[in-house]
Amino acid sequence: MFSLPRSILLVALSALAACSNPDPAAPVGPAVPMPQIQAAIDNSTPDAAQRGMANKTWLWAGNGPAQIHYSTADGRDFAWVVGQRRIFAGEWQVDTAPGAGGQSITQICLRYPGVRLSGLSPDWNCRPAGQMFYEMAEREAGDPLRINGRTTALFVLEKTPASLAEVQARVR
Repeated sequence: MFSLPRSILLVALSALAACSNPDPAAPVGPAVPMPQIQAAIDNSTPDAAQRGMANKTWLWAGNGPAQIHYSTADGRDFAWVVGQRRIFAGEWQVDTAPGAGGQSITQICLRYPGVRLSGLSPDWNCRPAGQMFYEMAEREAGDPLRINGRTTALFVLEKTPASLAEVQARVR
């Protein structure tokens, strides 16, 4: 019968244990590529991000309560948040930062001085521009909801709207 030295057996068992998945809820398959998001991030330029944000109304339903924004051409942003009567005044800007591979990543940064609310921060919060545009639920030109410069909403959004058109129908 063949016998392994005890130290080799312990090393082999340790190596096998390190290869096991300690969290049964963690995914075990390979990562799923998301080429549309990656292409949008890689190909976004500062000029395209500026054009994509300036004078646009957009619906965001990401983390936290849903938000409807109007972003002006001069860098102001107004956020109408589900469940809030107040329209939050903030700022937006386009910035660049080094990416993981050393390439330049175009980012859109937002901040709302004096505001601490889920999804809104007094500090600059930057996201890759392509990812941000990809994750917007809807976006259209102009200020059809007339929130530019307002401090109070015409009504409280009690739930996430299905679309900007749903809110526009109530504003008119």
